[in-house]
Amino acid sequence: METHIMERPTGAVAIKLDADILLTRARAAEAARLEDEVFDPATLTHGPGPQMLIAVDRGVAAVINGEGVGEVEQDVDRIDVWFTRYGMWETVPLSLADINAAATEETIDLADGIRRFGDRLDMNFFRWFSRYDRDHRPA
Repeated sequence: METHIMERPTGAVAIKLDADILLTRARAAEAARLEDEVFDPATLTHGPGPQMLIAVDRGVAAVINGEGVGEVEQDVDRIDVWFTRYGMWETVPLSLADINAAATEETIDLADGIRRFGDRLDMNFFRWFSRYDRDHRPA
């Protein structure tokens, strides 16, 4: 049986985020958000990598993971970033300052950053590729 691999266009360049810094910032943000609840930081672990920062929709920042799942900036200074807790994905709202602290000098094309395995991942890729804004860089 022959498997068809969908050709992906290139040129949607993202900034690769340091997973450890991002996780440290997410744990601190969750501890602050859940101040009255018991929060075990060890329960929050890395989401699917790599985590990538791109500009979409005329300069709006977005963070996308290696599954092609991501969120765009909301409330002018927050992006919900995907992590794993107890084996399930969930988002943690992070400030742009937290996300920028995790920004590396390394760039990655979304065509390479979103893994290839079936139609779902290809559709996720094309969803973000169509929104990519090559004229702006994320804040």
